[in-house]
Amino acid sequence: MHKLLRLAALALLLQPWNLIGQITGDVTVVPGVKYEIGGIRITGSDNLDKQVITLISGLQVGQEITLPGDATTKAIENLWRQKLFDDIGIYVTEVKGKLVFLEIRLKELPKLSKYGIKGLSKTKRDNLRDELDLSSGLIVTENLIVNTRNIARDFFVKDGYLNTKVEVRKKADTTRSNSVILDIIVDRGERVKIRNINFIGNEKISDKKLRKAMDETVRSRIWNIFKSSKLIEDDYDADKDLIITKYNSEGFRDARIIKDSIYAVDDDRINIDIYVKEGPKYYFGDISWLGNSKYSDEVLSKVLAIQKGDVYDASFLNERLFVDPQGGDVSSLYLDNGYLFFNMVPVEVNVQNDTIDLEIRIQEGRQATINKVTVVGNDRTNDHVILRELRTKPGELFRRSDIQRSLRELQQLGFFDPQKLNVEPKPNAETGTVDIQYIVAEQSTSQLELQGGWGAGRIVGTLGLNFNNFSARNMFKKSAWQPLPAGDGQTINLRAQSNGLFFQSYSASFTEPWLGGKKPNSLTVSVYHNIQNLTGLPSDDPDYQGLSITGATVGLGRRLKWPDDYFTLYQAIDFQRYRLRDYPLGGIRFEDGRVNNINYKITLGRNSVDFPIYPRKGNLFNLSGEFTLPLSLLNGRDYSTLDASDRYEWLEYYKIKMNSSWFTEIFPKTVIKAAGEFGYLGTYNSEVGLPPFERFFVGGDGLQNFVLDGREIIGLRGYPNNRIVPTSVSQIGGALYNKFTLELRYLITENPSAQIFTLGFLEAGNNYDTFQNYEPFNLKRSAGFGVRIFMPMFGLLGVDFGYGFDPIPGATAPSGWNTHFIIGQQF
Repeated sequence: MHKLLRLAALALLLQPWNLIGQITGDVTVVPGVKYEIGGIRITGSDNLDKQVITLISGLQVGQEITLPGDATTKAIENLWRQKLFDDIGIYVTEVKGKLVFLEIRLKELPKLSKYGIKGLSKTKRDNLRDELDLSSGLIVTENLIVNTRNIARDFFVKDGYLNTKVEVRKKADTTRSNSVILDIIVDRGERVKIRNINFIGNEKISDKKLRKAMDETVRSRIWNIFKSSKLIEDDYDADKDLIITKYNSEGFRDARIIKDSIYAVDDDRINIDIYVKEGPKYYFGDISWLGNSKYSDEVLSKVLAIQKGDVYDASFLNERLFVDPQGGDVSSLYLDNGYLFFNMVPVEVNVQNDTIDLEIRIQEGRQATINKVTVVGNDRTNDHVILRELRTKPGELFRRSDIQRSLRELQQLGFFDPQKLNVEPKPNAETGTVDIQYIVAEQSTSQLELQGGWGAGRIVGTLGLNFNNFSARNMFKKSAWQPLPAGDGQTINLRAQSNGLFFQSYSASFTEPWLGGKKPNSLTVSVYHNIQNLTGLPSDDPDYQGLSITGATVGLGRRLKWPDDYFTLYQAIDFQRYRLRDYPLGGIRFEDGRVNNINYKITLGRNSVDFPIYPRKGNLFNLSGEFTLPLSLLNGRDYSTLDASDRYEWLEYYKIKMNSSWFTEIFPKTVIKAAGEFGYLGTYNSEVGLPPFERFFVGGDGLQNFVLDGREIIGLRGYPNNRIVPTSVSQIGGALYNKFTLELRYLITENPSAQIFTLGFLEAGNNYDTFQNYEPFNLKRSAGFGVRIFMPMFGLLGVDFGYGFDPIPGATAPSGWNTHFIIGQQF
């Protein structure tokens, strides 16, 4: 409007009765007479090139014009279109015969000096700045102000703040000429919640089922724990598609949303009305196959698993043909046998009443073999570390299942961002080959572990450094230390744990996952030293009481192919030396001396989870045994007459443990975990009895590597650390335990830099002194909730709040609420 008024005023100014004698007082032009422009002067524009302005106006020296006329009017229009000026005028300054001299007087629009945002937190201000994309030097037009206001409002409206108000105030910058400062004042108000979602026109599917089909857009109800009842525009659009998907799955393939309306019913409440047209319900009729020679109609129909008379569900048909998550679809049948050039199209050949007949047309093509396999995006990790994990090898038949398994193995390495892992097959139909390119994005792999908890009546802290993806062969290359040699997939773990003089633990380990580089056979070497000081005095003090344990382990692991290649076998030899000095072992007359423990460990494990941090499906299983030499059965000594120092000079025992976890995704991002554990410590010779070490202590957070007099700690939330121990052996621990866990997990964010999920749990377990006293269903029960956050630098961090329903041994009242801090990788 402002521009139109100026054009109108200018048009009046250039009328003959205004133009003659009006500009300079003595200048007279004759209307309708042609004049030649003798010169053009530009005034009022210091920042723009005057020749460019003249060129834009369309006027030029030597041009014949009439005054007033179309040439000057068009010149003004041309200049207005640049949106650079606040005022434009063309004046006659001199007339010499048929020569006329013009002046183009301009007033430039101000430039943006700086701007500020008020009414928001710093984080929100920064986010809005990224959205506005304003910078110093921009020409401040009315259009810029309007756009700024709209962008700022839309930024919050799309996040559910429907009542957002934005004001943009302009003020002169007195420190800079022709410059202004913009103040952007935002009042978001409260997020508007959805009071109700109404469906109109639905007769075959209830409102309740349609609301349930919507993934994110829900009504405001107290039981909406994980979903927001705010209206988010993008989520709402996606949910409307889900409504149609729900109808399609029920056989209503023609269903559509006619319209929808959103209207306020209160200051912070809205209703949504969705009008649907359902259409008729359809059923599958005859399904025939055309073009198949590799597999018979019977085989394909069995894989398809759709019968005549089933409700017509286009999404289920598509899943059975192309995208079964378990790989049991028709497409997988072909693609897992090399038919990369396979093509399949379902065609509706007859629609009669409510029945649809289908013909599935197949072009099998030729089998494809793999030509080249390459990797891009690995800046630190060497190619051979990635290629050795891949199941796709040059010269072999192309199989989609091999690609899926390869991606899973790359995820398990932990070196790459799982959200950015990708694969690009590049088929060549002429040669019948395919090149496969894997795309990875490196992420931080080394971790700083800061761990704290309450144990043995004191605060225990841990400092750990885990160097993953280490490269031992480059240790002596100065250029490789950035900050450490990396790229060969090896692991170095350094850990120190202490609560001061009373307890100290030091350990170091090295793992080579591919010993020799040709097969996935791992080598692990570790050493450790633990000190338990009961008095807090130096070791050379006469009143010192303590225990130290020094040990070393060498282990070999390999990946098995049977029963399937998710299984691994790990074997190790472990040597420990215990040194006791005036150290009481709880009822056993053995306080001074040395104890040796050399044992053989074997573990059969299976890991088929899809993601290492937040598994959605698959299971973890471990069956392990730990065995010492049965010396008492071989040396002929009468152990019933030996004192404790001789009896335990060499420990004798066997330990059997089993644990398993299952993960099932019941809803998107929502997973159920079921887990169970069992452990048993046995003896070869009743005269020797069970050793005072290697016992089980149950309860608490289960801090890993918290080694105290050789004990093994089993976490049980809702109870204090190490307090669930049979009263008869409370000081040295139990010999048999079991534990059961049920968790409901929900993934809040899967951002690789900070994955966050919440959980609720039910847990139960107990600890027993002998197998004769074992009561598998006499359990200490607990329930609670917690949160986990995974950050690559620190690993998995979390806190759990658990309520123990039963008393700890020796008490009568329930354990009650206990807080547990979780640090370190735990499933």
